[in-house]
Amino acid sequence: MALLENAKTATSSGAYDRLFGMPELGALASKIHSAVISAGNELERIIAESARNISDLDEFLEKDIMPEGVFLAHKKEIRNCRALSFPGSEPDFMVFRSRNGVRHCYIVELKDGHLFDTKKVAAESQAMRNFIERHAQNLRYKMSSHFCAFNQHDREAIRTGFKNRISPQEAMTGREFCELLEIEYDEIVERRKADGPANVTYFLEELVKIEPVRNRLNELLAG
Repeated sequence: MALLENAKTATSSGAYDRLFGMPELGALASKIHSAVISAGNELERIIAESARNISDLDEFLEKDIMPEGVFLAHKKEIRNCRALSFPGSEPDFMVFRSRNGVRHCYIVELKDGHLFDTKKVAAESQAMRNFIERHAQNLRYKMSSHFCAFNQHDREAIRTGFKNRISPQEAMTGREFCELLEIEYDEIVERRKADGPANVTYFLEELVKIEPVRNRLNELLAG
């Protein structure tokens, strides 16, 4: 997990300042928000490090004989691929799986959470389907789109969190994604827990540095 201590703070926390009525607490809240975003980016990086990566997607797609195995293309490689076009935004991952002559390409959008607003879900699900429609005839793989909520273990909960804008088949748990990539889900989960205690300590230390907060905490603890 991303270290809260290393997270950047916006020069003006704006909404957080107004929410709490004190800039110091607003800045700490802004730092937490930044760390949450960093944690999502870190998850993508850990998965990419654990899987078998495609360094040049154009070269991979031009092969006359598709190699056996499971291969991962990250967002950067997808963005740089000349053979693909993606008006709007590219998916987080493309997973190419070839086993016993059966080839499948999984288009995956990775999420750390699983609860999203309707407008965001509608736009992302449509973008994924458009991506497949543009490229299904050009790739020598059967294609399907998936929304992976890495920390959720129930497909139906994922579908509900996506406001039922995705099908049950498009919902993917983190464990299912790791099984597809043939990497260890539990190892990644444990690795991401490592910074948790340090983040709790840092948060509490910064909290009690804010005098009005410290005074209020003392009042509450005194009963």
